[in-house]
Amino acid sequence: MKIIQTLDDDLGMTFNHRRQSRDSKLIQRILKLAEKNKIWMNNYTKQLFPEQENIQVDEKFLEKAEKDDYCIVEDVEIQPYESKIQELILYFWNRKYPSDQKFTLNLENYKQTKEEEFEGNSHDKITQKNYIRRNTQWEEKNIKPKRRLNNKTHPYYRYLL
Repeated sequence: MKIIQTLDDDLGMTFNHRRQSRDSKLIQRILKLAEKNKIWMNNYTKQLFPEQENIQVDEKFLEKAEKDDYCIVEDVEIQPYESKIQELILYFWNRKYPSDQKFTLNLENYKQTKEEEFEGNSHDKITQKNYIRRNTQWEEKNIKPKRRLNNKTHPYYRYLL
């Protein structure tokens, strides 16, 4: 599953059981990102989104989400579901808000693949950062994948014919 989450600069998620902020351009961006894939969320988050066929609402959405499904998380701890996470798509408000619930995953277990800033409706700048789980099997052993010798400019190419 692919987790979508909005955070402040201190990795805050909610304050007093309420979202810190919202932005209509961000909602449209999320819908465009997911395209026709399933987007899972709970009832609290559903209030932000228009009716759409691919939106699935369930309080146990993190349990029900499958591979390549998107999950929008605002007020749920994702640590127990970390083994199911393929990708993290984090949106930062570039502000500090009061918060009492924090993002708890260790981002050192993930590799950042993208960073992009865009203008929101209620925020001058929102930063999107994408992360994928590190492939510890390869990275821990520092093994590089084998290269295929099919390039005609490679010195051993003629011996492969």
